[in-house]
Amino acid sequence: MKKVSIIGGGITGLTCAYRLARAGHEVVVYEKSDEMGGLAGTFVHGDFAFDYGPHEFCTENPLLIAALEDILGDDLMVRKKHAAQFFNGSYIDYPLSPLELLKQLGFMYAARVGIEVLCQRIKAMVYSYSDHSFERWVASRFGPTLYQTYFKPYTEKVWGIDPDRLDPRTASNRIAFNSVFDYLIKATTYYLFKKNDFASIHSPLKDKFYYSRGGIGTLCRRLTERCREVGVEFKQGYQLQDIKRMGKRIGELRFSNGETVTAFDYVVNTIPLTHLLRCLGEKQQQLPIKFRSMVFVFLEIPQEKLSDYSWIYFPDRDICFQRLTDFSHLDAEMTPEGQTGVCFEISCFPEDETWLARDGEIVAKVRDGLAKAGLLGHEIECRAHVVRKQFIYPIQVNGYLEIVYDLLKPVRELSNFVTTGRQGLYKYCNMNECMEMAIDVVEQIEQDADHFNYDLGSGWKGAGLEAERVLDDASPEQVD
Repeated sequence: MKKVSIIGGGITGLTCAYRLARAGHEVVVYEKSDEMGGLAGTFVHGDFAFDYGPHEFCTENPLLIAALEDILGDDLMVRKKHAAQFFNGSYIDYPLSPLELLKQLGFMYAARVGIEVLCQRIKAMVYSYSDHSFERWVASRFGPTLYQTYFKPYTEKVWGIDPDRLDPRTASNRIAFNSVFDYLIKATTYYLFKKNDFASIHSPLKDKFYYSRGGIGTLCRRLTERCREVGVEFKQGYQLQDIKRMGKRIGELRFSNGETVTAFDYVVNTIPLTHLLRCLGEKQQQLPIKFRSMVFVFLEIPQEKLSDYSWIYFPDRDICFQRLTDFSHLDAEMTPEGQTGVCFEISCFPEDETWLARDGEIVAKVRDGLAKAGLLGHEIECRAHVVRKQFIYPIQVNGYLEIVYDLLKPVRELSNFVTTGRQGLYKYCNMNECMEMAIDVVEQIEQDADHFNYDLGSGWKGAGLEAERVLDDASPEQVD
């Protein structure tokens, strides 16, 4: 039996804790807030439940699927998604069939984009140039028109910096299609043969996903219950303040409430890497990495649905939110009958005007955006809730992988300490990959590791035919 201290009670920390304790180890989870789940939590007010944005759980990993079935039981559901882009004043289905694309965008616009892409392809055959940034990667594959009208404004909304400063690997990892031609080929295959595309975790050509009744927070709540059943101890109100090293081992954890912890064989960190490095005494005044924060606005709307879409993306600069999620479409018992709850996401930094604005001012801007998008008039009264969350997006500036690798040097030297998860590894990944990373860490601890493997790339085990088979075999009752 080993004694393991886990810092952070999000999906990664909870998965680690459950699997370690179930294997017979003594586990304590230290969480600074009064709730578990982190970003995979659910905000509840009365009969309304709101996730912090859309949480689609796509995987073919049999270990994860078995874990979901074990934890959620009958509350595990398979749902279809129906997304859209609000682009050039129109709602465009996402993914869009090639014929519908031509119809929605117009012949002249589509022809211009097509000519630009073709010219870029010919130029690439003659000249050799590098994709040195997100901007260059996208513009060289989708053309300047599509980049300027869609990719650039949306990217600036999400990340808050010039796309030319973003790493090209951000584009290749997050954009599922390598070019307009790649999209046309895959989209045609999808619409003709209804074949889900699991080659990329971010492909829109996956129309089904796993979900939990009552919101994704149900998964973390049940996981917390299972942890308690197998003996995990939870200590809340514990924010890590300092880490004392003894040679190549961690000897002491100090928390802001004055508590000191020394009884452990291993420490697993899942809190933001930036905070961890400061606790380790890194002397850099300004770390070269930074997280993007988010203001969430939840509206209780007195109508069955806001639109025909489960979520919608908004590249328009005049609309403050970048995405909305309508939870009535998930049919997961999250909204009262005849009403719906909608989440609006607004990316920002803690020093931004948006973050510092009064709740009422933020809600007013959201209502203005809804009116501009033709979704909801000001005359309809809605109850609103505003929640601010930090450490949402790790900003992947040029060379971020190499930067993080260098920053992890003092961590890699430690024999009884590992950092993992979305925040802990500064890794832009989804819930399934967070759980996979947790399982990998548990396996290494079980093998008495004296050093840990760090995979900073965007890898996951969810690509392949098995996921398609599992989802396609779901019963009609499971699929809405």
